[in-house]
Amino acid sequence: MAAKYSENEIMKLIRERKPLTEDVPTRLQLRDKRGHKERELGIQGADGNQFRLILRQSDLNPLDFSLILAVQPKDTNLLFRLRRYNGKSHQHTKSH
Repeated sequence: MAAKYSENEIMKLIRERKPLTEDVPTRLQLRDKRGHKERELGIQGADGNQFRLILRQSDLNPLDFSLILAVQPKDTNLLFRLRRYNGKSHQHTKSH
């Protein structure tokens, strides 16, 4: 079943502090995957929520990348994407 959050709950999750450990640069080294590099990093939020940073970058174009901030709802293995940032490899449009 898909997770549902109100706008206020989403904003609270985005604003929640997500302390990073000193080994983050090492843990964020991208790994080769078919046609791109990728890495996921789990982060414990200050309020106890489990977050995941997902990074992807094309092997062919360094400007073709995405960075996703997701939360893992309690007692699930699902991810709810809170934010996504894309590189400038092509035009992105905002859907309504």
